[in-house]
Amino acid sequence: MANKRLPTETRICRDVERVLAQSVPPGWSLKAKPDVAAGSKRIDLLVEVASPGGETARFAVEVTRAIEPRSVPMAAEQISTLTASAMPDAIPVVAAGYLSPRTRELLDDFEVGYIDTTGNVRLVSTTPGLAILTQGADTDPWPQAVDLRSLRGRGAARAIRAIVDTAPPFGTRELADSTNASAATVSRVLELLEREAIVTRQPRGPVLAVDWQAAIRRWALDYDQTTSNTPSTFLDPRGLPSIEKKLRAAKLTYAATGAFAAQGFNPVAPARTATLYVDDAIKIADRLGLREAEAGANVVLLEPFDPVVFERVTIRDGLRCVAASQLAVDLLTGPGREPSQGEEILEWMKENEDAWRT
Repeated sequence: MANKRLPTETRICRDVERVLAQSVPPGWSLKAKPDVAAGSKRIDLLVEVASPGGETARFAVEVTRAIEPRSVPMAAEQISTLTASAMPDAIPVVAAGYLSPRTRELLDDFEVGYIDTTGNVRLVSTTPGLAILTQGADTDPWPQAVDLRSLRGRGAARAIRAIVDTAPPFGTRELADSTNASAATVSRVLELLEREAIVTRQPRGPVLAVDWQAAIRRWALDYDQTTSNTPSTFLDPRGLPSIEKKLRAAKLTYAATGAFAAQGFNPVAPARTATLYVDDAIKIADRLGLREAEAGANVVLLEPFDPVVFERVTIRDGLRCVAASQLAVDLLTGPGREPSQGEEILEWMKENEDAWRT
């Protein structure tokens, strides 16, 4: 059974040195010195990386067992201030046993390097020119059972949709009442997003701000268009124009998503497959005259994880499409080129926030 206890700072220092030794370019050398004096204070780990020509990049590393996104501003300021005053030639870095994607994103925003023991590394120096960028784990090897850590499940999905789709300020119970999600679930999801520095709340009060793009990206870590829903594949021999014509004419319960729906928001590339949320795939396939198919399928009918996918639908070019927030997470976790289209939808949402957010 794997050890679920967080590593000590001493162990993290050793593992960080090991990770970096495996990551430096060929011909470069690395030295790591723990507990180095820096004026009246001390640096947990000083890493020196020397080029084949003898130039040296120095990294002052602040080591912590774990760091949540909401703690990043304080940690970044602490190590940056220390290096600026006591070791100005050193580049500030934060290291931990594990750094979540959101934590790494925020450290990057603060121009602070990072290392974790799973292999997530971003160390950049201009003199000498050096960039060590490696990918490690995206899930915590040492999760703490006391807190909500995942946005999987129907309740969490309803909550995250409501949090993204509703412009703050709003209260927990107010949001729960308007979305048929339990107040307890909304509260736990908000706590997770607050730890991730995605929402800002007044103590014992309402939510004041939501980074909705970060919320969608965080949801995408636990959600997947095809595995979170139940897909069935079909063929319309006459192609997508035939499907579009039938959908516009028929009175059906459906909501288009994926690249098929994205064309109505921001036509990036033509869709090759029509992906539709439906309540009953067999019934809808029969109504649309589709043939079951695996090879060559051009229609995917998704029986949804929750009816929330049918809420706040919008009509685009005569087609009923999912809400922009649902479309974004579906695209980001979809097949083929859909993740890049998801990025385009996020840009569309940024430029047209009044059109999709209440």
